[in-house]
Amino acid sequence: MKDDTDEQVWRAVQRGDDDAFACVWDRHYARVLRHLRRLSRDAPDAEDLAAMTFLEAWRKRHKVRFVDASLLPWLLVTATNLHRNAARARARYAKVLARVPPPPSPREPTEHFERAQLDPGLRHALSTLTAQDVTLLLLVALEGLPVNEAASVVGLRESAARKRLSRLRARMQADGDVRNIVEGARS
Repeated sequence: MKDDTDEQVWRAVQRGDDDAFACVWDRHYARVLRHLRRLSRDAPDAEDLAAMTFLEAWRKRHKVRFVDASLLPWLLVTATNLHRNAARARARYAKVLARVPPPPSPREPTEHFERAQLDPGLRHALSTLTAQDVTLLLLVALEGLPVNEAASVVGLRESAARKRLSRLRARMQADGDVRNIVEGARS
């Protein structure tokens, strides 16, 4: 089969001979892949398109055309067309993505307090804290996480988180209305 022309091998492919199709693959895959790599400059993309080229050859096995008893020109034209289709699809996808509005930005932890039904004194006290302190306080006092876990969530060492909570407790205990939430933050 190796000495046969592409046309002769392709007749066996049309009869369903797997070895004949493997022979065509072996003969032309490297050339098709090189061609697609020149077109796309993206190796994984080129490999996918090369495989799709041979899939198209299989799908259209009764309609392929030979040039001087070679299947290679048909494969290269098919590969080029698949590359163009893929490029158009990527362009369409990019246009659609450009029209999609960006996701809303993540809210600061203090925004949750603004909408919650909190005592005005507590709301004011919490609004003066940094986002990291509010998150730490929320996780420990309201969510009940251990200090070491809350510290890792906010990006602190446990000792630093304990110091921050202690300072927050001292700062916020001056206001009697805040005592309940701070008591939950004891470590």
